[in-house]
Amino acid sequence: MFLHRIPPFFGRAIAADDALTCNHLLPAYKRGGTGSRQALAVAASVAMLVSMPATMLAQRHHNHGYGSHGQQLSALTCTTGSLTGAGTDACTVTLSQTANSGTTVTLTSSSTAVKVPASVTIASGAATASFTVTASAVTSAQTATLTASDSSNSATYALQLKPASTGAAALTLGSTSVAFGSVSLNTPSTQTVKLTSSGTASLTISAASIKGTGFTMSGVTAPVTLTPGQSATLDLQFDPTAAGADSGTVTISSNSSGGATSTIALSGTGTSTAAYAVDLNWSAPASGSGAVTGYNIYRATSGGAYQVLNASVNSATSYTDTTVKAGTSYTYEVMSVDAAGTQSAPSNVFSATIP
Repeated sequence: MFLHRIPPFFGRAIAADDALTCNHLLPAYKRGGTGSRQALAVAASVAMLVSMPATMLAQRHHNHGYGSHGQQLSALTCTTGSLTGAGTDACTVTLSQTANSGTTVTLTSSSTAVKVPASVTIASGAATASFTVTASAVTSAQTATLTASDSSNSATYALQLKPASTGAAALTLGSTSVAFGSVSLNTPSTQTVKLTSSGTASLTISAASIKGTGFTMSGVTAPVTLTPGQSATLDLQFDPTAAGADSGTVTISSNSSGGATSTIALSGTGTSTAAYAVDLNWSAPASGSGAVTGYNIYRATSGGAYQVLNASVNSATSYTDTTVKAGTSYTYEVMSVDAAGTQSAPSNVFSATIP
């Protein structure tokens, strides 16, 4: 038998021996001569066609595993995940595998306070691309949802937004107590206290009041706001109207982080610097059992027992008491004395109060 190899149109070369195994698929031809060669050629062609479907199927399966349909968006992440006040954050989109060609990913934000680019492109041969998130300041805590999408998938990320710290207000008093000491009656005395906003936020003094006899204040009218470092001067005055010790309190209400209420203790004593005296005058008795040689003057202090003031018999019908004290009440009586030293009944009572 004359045998030779017939080159196939696709796939591996098929030997004549292989073609002979398929002869039973062909109609019988006359052996020998040209007819035999045609039969072998047809048999080889049939064998080639039978082998083609398996080879082509394997090739399609191989291309499907590495085509563009195998990549998709898998993650969206950011560096910090939380922003306080205005600021930026670096974020990244990630594919499940490297891109066969440039891939566009669209970006959106659920919050108007957070700005993102409209899109970002992942370059061919890369699996990630970065972009910057810009956030403006917010007044309350909130969550902004960032969304990244490609043609087949999407990913989200929750970015936390917090308001910027506003600091703390604080009030520092120049003094927590003011002592006026001794102050003459009806002669006002003034002292000052500095109020300073010593915190990192503005201080608001919402109210200020004063209590105590003879004490007044001015210089600060509530409500008033002091910026950090700013001061105001509180003028305090003590004007006693009566002799004696007095006390008072200034109460200041504010938004100070150290306490809503601050107090200033006040003290002072009213004194009289004027020289007071009580002048007494009376008439001599019209008649008596004996001649009057003089008079004794008696004084009682604030309802106490009477005591004689003169060291010897006072011959005149007048007497000046220079030992009186401010803020004290006195009562006086006068008795006449004869040559034998006998005293008469007391006169009528005279009262005097020293301011």
